Amino acid sequence: MRHYVPQKKNPCALSHNLYMQMLYLIRDYDESRHGGRHIASGERLWQWQAVEKAKEILQTEYKKRPDRVGAFDPLQAFFDYAYFSCMFATKGREMGAGKRSWNLYRSRYAYLVAEQLGLSSASDNHHGQ
Repeated sequence: MRHYVPQKKNPCALSHNLYMQMLYLIRDYDESRHGGRHIASGERLWQWQAVEKAKEILQTEYKKRPDRVGAFDPLQAFFDYAYFSCMFATKGREMGAGKRSWNLYRSRYAYLVAEQLGLSSASDNHHGQ
């Protein structure tokens, strides 16, 4: 799957390399939750706490949205476009959120994780690449 990080009108844009690092970290966290027991170093546990904190921030933000349908799982929304789109479907419209909204959401999640890890300043140079 391609991972597109919108650069225009995206306040949470990260460099591609940093975004991919955050993607792999989020994926690793998700796999550890579903896979059962994983032996992890202290560094990895600290990184997973950053993923959890970002998840909590997004849950709080999306809980306030009136167009949301049901309980919102930020981690599932990060990996599953159909779920994300369905969560924001409104009456009278056949489709929910578009791909651009999903890409912006994923970018924001990755940005929040990087911010929790103290890496968001590295994203300031994404335009110079």
